[in-house]
Amino acid sequence: MSTEFPVNREDLLGRLTRQLHAEAPAAHALFDTLCHLADRRQTDLYVVGGVVRDLLMDRQLGGQSPLDLDLAINGDPAAFLSAISEASEEQVTIHDRFGTANAILADGTNVDLARTRSERYPSPAALPIVSPAPIDIDLRRRDFSINAAALTASGNRAGRLIDPHGAVSDLKRREVRTLYGHSFRDDPTRLIRAARYAARIGGTIERRTMADARRDREHLKALSPARFGDAWRLLLQEPNAVRALESAQRLRIPQSRDPRWIVSGRTTQLSGDPERFWASTGLLSREPQIAEWLPESVGLNRRERTALESGVRLRAARRSIGQTRRASSVALRLKQFPNSALEAAQTIWSGPSQLAISNFLERRENIATPITPGRLLQLGIEQGPKIGGWLEQIESAIWDGELDPSDASSVARMEQRIRLSR
Repeated sequence: MSTEFPVNREDLLGRLTRQLHAEAPAAHALFDTLCHLADRRQTDLYVVGGVVRDLLMDRQLGGQSPLDLDLAINGDPAAFLSAISEASEEQVTIHDRFGTANAILADGTNVDLARTRSERYPSPAALPIVSPAPIDIDLRRRDFSINAAALTASGNRAGRLIDPHGAVSDLKRREVRTLYGHSFRDDPTRLIRAARYAARIGGTIERRTMADARRDREHLKALSPARFGDAWRLLLQEPNAVRALESAQRLRIPQSRDPRWIVSGRTTQLSGDPERFWASTGLLSREPQIAEWLPESVGLNRRERTALESGVRLRAARRSIGQTRRASSVALRLKQFPNSALEAAQTIWSGPSQLAISNFLERRENIATPITPGRLLQLGIEQGPKIGGWLEQIESAIWDGELDPSDASSVARMEQRIRLSR
């Protein structure tokens, strides 16, 4: 990470267009169209959000993920929505209530366009009431100061950075800071985002912001499971997910959502993939019914719920897996579990059970039967259940070292055995 902020501050817009041209051609073409449209209509168009932050930090836009290009327009967005619709390969999603539109372009770029607006929250965790407002008011509603800068993209002021809340100075200090005292009460998902962005910029949460977060974390319970689950899933997918999760633990976000949900240090090391994280939660939890209450509490999707349930089941089977001697019997047990649970257990466990899983994961890619269903028919086995039964026996023989697929004589002996069984 660069230590100088901002880098080539006067050329932020030029650097943005050059990167888009090189890495996101569809986004570059659309952005150019929108800028010219804004000039013709004498409307202010702004680049906002994470793109501006990344430009100030001299970071590659989007990193390893598809680029998110957030734009704001100070005026009627109808003509701009039409331009986005023409550029998108998919139907544009429009939210009339918030004056926003979302589209995914051919190069994978996710484009969000919003009319500059003010927001008012009628109650904690409620969706905001919005109304049109100029850019300076719009930036006040942002979650953190580091995300509250805008880059003018049209008119005589194109290229001008608007930074009324100290984004540049906070990036220099690597601090995550809210813009007002009740920010977390208005939108509790910002608690999770604070942990994400602290990890993203390699910094910390500012002292007052941390105090506000601890005071208002009780409002996490007011979030719907779906909103909490979406926000937590993004945290687990952060490039530096371990650090983000450590920040979330210091804020006691899990326990604030549900006091029974404890994230252990070993689970922290398995962040970065939501399914593996939830599998490890099931593996390590001592709550016997965790798979019944946690998914509803934190908004797990189907794959995450399956990973959690698999972790619970695998934990219950640990002793028998470690005590089973025949490799085929171990394989028969472990094939029931998804990779997320097996990989988590391989990392967390030790001793015979860990060795059994490691051997299974290492060998399973090479367990390919040399005797196909078609060959079984040639050997006189009737079509039907007997074919499946023999395929299972052949696979077990390979696992147990009784059949070497690369040894022709070994395969011939197995085929002779099959013939004699008729």
